Amino acid sequence: MEDIKSEETNVAEQKDEENKICLEKMEEAKLKAKYPHLGNKPGGSDLLRKRLQKGPKYFDSGDYNMAKAKIKNKQLPAAQTEKAEITGDHIPTPQDLPQRKTSLVASKLAG
Repeated sequence: MEDIKSEETNVAEQKDEENKICLEKMEEAKLKAKYPHLGNKPGGSDLLRKRLQKGPKYFDSGDYNMAKAKIKNKQLPAAQTEKAEITGDHIPTPQDLPQRKTSLVASKLAG
């Protein structure tokens, strides 16, 4: 008995959805009949197309220079590092740390 009620509700819901779709199509047809010159243009509006042809706009010269540097960096191959980057999850050991450079000037504190 419950199966019959659930099937009836499913059928009723499907009919409601079909009616909504049908009404929507009828409204679209009325709109197209009233305004035939407003057809769907491929590629969006003319205003959008003109803006995209001009290229990106930058907030200031810093943004422009950063974008320009990114283009140059893409052309150059990235240098490979000897060691992988160490994240905060890793506890460093003396072997993991890079060697300290020796100072050329003798310290006055050293004997």
